[in-house]
Amino acid sequence: MRKTATILALLLAALTTAGCSVLEREYPSADPATLSQRLTDRAQWAYDGMALPPHKAVKPVQVIPGHSCYAGGLSIDKTLPDVVTFDLSWTVEDIPADVARATEARLRRKFTSAGWTLTHDSNRRGKNFFELGFRVQDPATGDQFDLAWNELTTSLFLSGYTSCAKVPQSAADKPSPKTWTPQTA
Repeated sequence: MRKTATILALLLAALTTAGCSVLEREYPSADPATLSQRLTDRAQWAYDGMALPPHKAVKPVQVIPGHSCYAGGLSIDKTLPDVVTFDLSWTVEDIPADVARATEARLRRKFTSAGWTLTHDSNRRGKNFFELGFRVQDPATGDQFDLAWNELTTSLFLSGYTSCAKVPQSAADKPSPKTWTPQTA
């Protein structure tokens, strides 16, 4: 039994070293422009669902590539240079607790009623802090959105992330030229 395990381990190590991706994760190929558009469309959809009262303008933000996608298998700690997740994060400042609470509940309902899965609940209250938030994931695409608010900053933070995808190397290293600012009705 020991010999068999040793032989299998050596064979697996040799295959991996030779570039065989038997155990490494394969990521789908995607068009960066399509991912960026999907992310900004969903950000607008989420912003509309927040139904915020009048507030300071949200500064334009850029869709940026993030290198948090790993090879997996025996190369679990190796990031892949042409596999990225696209990120978009924005902030609405000076949101009082009662507005934040209602906004969090509305947006949570909007996502879950559209079939997104709640993966993390961040609503917490302690002696010296109060925080609201959640993370949801689209089961169809793997995309995720996070909402967070805390009493200290009174800012509402929303972040969206596409799932990992293989893109041309040129797109993996630079932000999208696309910027996004929520459109108000």
